[in-house]
Amino acid sequence: MSTPQRRTIEPTEADLNIRSCIDEFESFTVIAGAGSGKTTSLVLTLGYVREKYGSALRREGQQIACITFTNRGVGVISERLGWDDLYEISTLHSFLWSQIKRFSTDIRNCLADVIIPTELKKQREKDTGKDTKSARDARAKVEKYEDILAKIDSVDEFKYDSLSSFSNYLKGELSHDDVISISGHLISNNRLLQKVIGQRYPYMFIDEAQDTFGEIVEALNTVCSSKGLPLIGYFGDPMQQIYDRGMGNFAGPKGSFVIRKRENYRCCPEVINLLNRYRKDIEQIPSGENAKVKGSVRLSLVQAEKPEAPRNKYSDEQLDRVAIKYDKVIKDIGWHDRKDVKHLFLVRQMIARRLGFENLHRLFTGEFSSTYSQDTYESGEHYLLRPFTQIIIPLIEAHTARNTTQALSILKQNSPAFDPDGKNSSKSIKKMIELAKTSMETLYELWEGKTLKEVLKFALDNKLIGLSERLLEDIEREPINIEFSKEVHQSEKGKWLAESFFSMNTSELPNYYHFINDNTPFSTQHGVKGEEYPNVVAVFDDIEAAWNQYSFTKTLSPQVYGQGTDGQLSRTSKLAYVCFSRAEVNLNVILFTRSPELTKQEVVNSGLFLEDQISVVQ
Repeated sequence: MSTPQRRTIEPTEADLNIRSCIDEFESFTVIAGAGSGKTTSLVLTLGYVREKYGSALRREGQQIACITFTNRGVGVISERLGWDDLYEISTLHSFLWSQIKRFSTDIRNCLADVIIPTELKKQREKDTGKDTKSARDARAKVEKYEDILAKIDSVDEFKYDSLSSFSNYLKGELSHDDVISISGHLISNNRLLQKVIGQRYPYMFIDEAQDTFGEIVEALNTVCSSKGLPLIGYFGDPMQQIYDRGMGNFAGPKGSFVIRKRENYRCCPEVINLLNRYRKDIEQIPSGENAKVKGSVRLSLVQAEKPEAPRNKYSDEQLDRVAIKYDKVIKDIGWHDRKDVKHLFLVRQMIARRLGFENLHRLFTGEFSSTYSQDTYESGEHYLLRPFTQIIIPLIEAHTARNTTQALSILKQNSPAFDPDGKNSSKSIKKMIELAKTSMETLYELWEGKTLKEVLKFALDNKLIGLSERLLEDIEREPINIEFSKEVHQSEKGKWLAESFFSMNTSELPNYYHFINDNTPFSTQHGVKGEEYPNVVAVFDDIEAAWNQYSFTKTLSPQVYGQGTDGQLSRTSKLAYVCFSRAEVNLNVILFTRSPELTKQEVVNSGLFLEDQISVVQ
């Protein structure tokens, strides 16, 4: 099949080494620092295999597998390769499920022999025999898993829904974690499955290898452990591992080659110098137009207050003062109200407070929330939020901008009342425009003073939106008149979530909407991996973030704050590296510390930042 014409990209030394490995049928590992053009090297590698071996692979009905971490990555790589069906480009979970789903007996045996017994052992160890909540919960789970173990043989078929994070073994429903655990076990121990995968995919390439699960790396290495085909190539960077279950220091099968990619096409020399001082396993060199760019690196040390609230947290008054100090630093460096600056915070609550959707954030991460509801809140896909983020808020903004054409377009795409094939299809365009204007005016009036439930009811009654059965059930349900109890109502807490949401006013939703659509200068530090911006502010405040898995003060200033745990230091170091390496031209790091002057001296002595790059904010 034909592929789109792209400009010629000269292969780097690393790319030539990769090609040598492919021609010698040797597996390899590529360590590619930030900005090194890892995806370009991956795409060049995929293209090289197609060019040299594609015809033979097509004749044999074989494919080139490329596993990447996100659906976005799948789309980017597929597009750059012309959507060629020679490639199986997939997310990790989708790829693994496609390989194991036909092995129902093996899946059931894995659950019965490995997964469920492991969980039973874990819960039995938690049961102290006392009448504490944790012990009671453990006993309940032991009973649950013993029941599953007794009945699991009756399950004939298993299924996996990528939108669900829950499992129900007796219904044959597997979760995301199950797919990983079962796949790792089956591929490592089932010779037939190894042979099937190896014959189907003589070439396998793993993108973002540092975030790939350790058991999967080991399993795929088993498939490719012999010299020759199948061959596996890993592309990634241990310093950019931001998910705890990832492999981190990944490696190919025993005897495979390690290739280091030294180029940095993203950052200016000043930022690259910081990155080279920060890590020692790769020394990067400016390798594009960025080599000519004059940039800057700054570290602002801000006096942190002693937390006054319980559990080592700031009080509300202290949070207000922190925000004022932060704004002052931004104004002092001349970056206030600049649209070309990205502000990176550790946790979303820090952003929600500054953008004005703190109550919404607290609701979807609080006692009524679940892993599913929090994940879908963060993506904007929660069923309670979708009518607002996809239809109602865009309509309100179109009305505010007096853009009737845009409003009509939104209504035609989403509204039963304006469906070209719906019940109003015979009405004239003039009447439909009048109906749209009337509906929009009323909707806007409600938006200014009513609750979210009242806005939804109007939109539903006037067929401006269609609602899912679940949301209709929530709207029509009588108000809950009993107090929520975690022990009693845990499985029903979504009802309390919905009712609390309905009672809110509309003021916070537009701010949330613009944040999830990346229309603000703010982002979480985890959320910018793979991104790049001309100007970056990285904000490190351990107390406001209130997430003890990370400690920027102990990582950057251990003499002042004491040594962090190995886990803290590893996670924090990697996340800081991700933040630093997003900056193309100018990087400003803001660190809140109890002892700015002592921290300055320690950082200078460590050689990480130069003395003229550091300022102490009084």
